[in-house]
Amino acid sequence: MITVSLEEVFDLIKSLSKSEKRFFKLTVTADSNSANLSKLFDELEKSSPEEMIKPSKSINKLLKQKNILEDIYNIILKSQRTFYAESITAYTIKDEITNLRNLFDKAQYKQCRKMLNKLKEEAYKDESFSFILEIISIEKQLLDIENKFGINFKSLDDLIKEEQQLIDKSKNIAELTQAFSKVNYLVRQSMVAKTAKEFEAYDKMLNSPLLKSKKQCLSKKAEVLYHHTRALCYSKKRDNSARQQEFSAMIEVMDAYPFLINEYPKRYLSATNNVLSVEIEKTHYATAEKLINKFIQLKTHPAFNTTDLQLKIFTSTTNAQLLIYTDGGRTDKAIPVVKYINEQIELYKEKINKEELLIFYYNFANLYIYSGNYPEASKYLTLLMSENDTHLRLDLQCFSRLQNIILHYELNKIPQLKYIIKTARDFYKNQKHQFKVEKMVIDMFEELADTKEPIHVWERYRKEFKEVMQDSFEKIANYYFDFLAYTESKVTGRKIGDIIFEKQADNWKK
Repeated sequence: MITVSLEEVFDLIKSLSKSEKRFFKLTVTADSNSANLSKLFDELEKSSPEEMIKPSKSINKLLKQKNILEDIYNIILKSQRTFYAESITAYTIKDEITNLRNLFDKAQYKQCRKMLNKLKEEAYKDESFSFILEIISIEKQLLDIENKFGINFKSLDDLIKEEQQLIDKSKNIAELTQAFSKVNYLVRQSMVAKTAKEFEAYDKMLNSPLLKSKKQCLSKKAEVLYHHTRALCYSKKRDNSARQQEFSAMIEVMDAYPFLINEYPKRYLSATNNVLSVEIEKTHYATAEKLINKFIQLKTHPAFNTTDLQLKIFTSTTNAQLLIYTDGGRTDKAIPVVKYINEQIELYKEKINKEELLIFYYNFANLYIYSGNYPEASKYLTLLMSENDTHLRLDLQCFSRLQNIILHYELNKIPQLKYIIKTARDFYKNQKHQFKVEKMVIDMFEELADTKEPIHVWERYRKEFKEVMQDSFEKIANYYFDFLAYTESKVTGRKIGDIIFEKQADNWKK
């Protein structure tokens, strides 16, 4: 029995849906201490997080009972297992395989064959290859008995051949899983490619025998892994056309075979999110808004009815809204989204991972810089930079330092600005590659910190930024922060958001 705290039981109860809570009430009735367990459940369900610091008298009274927290925690987990057992293929097949073995042991061979054929057919539909291998191990024994009765469904050679085909399909999936893990690791090591040389590893993967052609896929599961791995490679190569094509093909396969959505729900959400991201990067804001609404509707799909996946839908769709409203110059529409996100962060607290929080805070800072609210931008940038985990989103760590320089200048903290510039230079010395734009921003503010005529500096760098942004690699930097609009705002005196909206107005029709 594991030891749990009151807060852990509280968090688990709060994560349950209404139907899951009702099912718990049915499950708990079988326990001898059902009345007290139900009462504690009800008390915790209606409590707030603050009340967990100082529980009410009724909760404290119930907690005096020995092991009550462990008991209620385990019963909740048991009710969850039972609640989802019938909807999860693996649970169902395991039970049916047990039934098969029992029928065989009881010499009920005719019923065993009938159940085996049906179960095998269903397992093939879901490509449950490991379970089919288990079924075949029973079928070999059954075949031996049937042959003695003069019944010949198939030969042992047929079964051995079938077994080998299943092993090959399982091996194919394992190889593609390994390839995906390798590419994913490379992507996580460096989120943004700054030179063509960094593409070489991805080109090598794309041209490997395993990933060069879909013909190498021996199953629909393999196809999903094939498209996902290739899509990641194209994402890294900034080939949005091929990236969208691969992710769209992946969604098409999964929609055609719904068992794949249940098997790989996170992959489905990843593909959906990437198709949406491509439309945002193409600045097709009207299309992106429609895709966001469609994405949100996935919350009602049974395959995504877990806290983890519901959170993924929340973070993906709200970040997409932030991006289109901020990058599309509609900062007025982004402010309510920030309020909603902060409410959800407070509600879910530790369930939202650090990486998602970093993305939120970075996008919040951009939004408030574009709208001219520098104190608010500084607040969120401080939250972002307080997370000193160097393994998380190196790209955001790089560009957040540029945001920090911008905010120190805009808030007229010139003495601190000079120190911030020095630390930024030291940080970039340890980076393998650096955008020209990143160096230009640091150089620009170093000049601005000492000049009495900033307009000349702004005009010169506005021209230089325009020239540098002709380079496809350097243009990537503008996805993180619109340096062109920023320098133009300093020259013209207009708000960044207004300049961006004027530039993007036609894209709200696409």
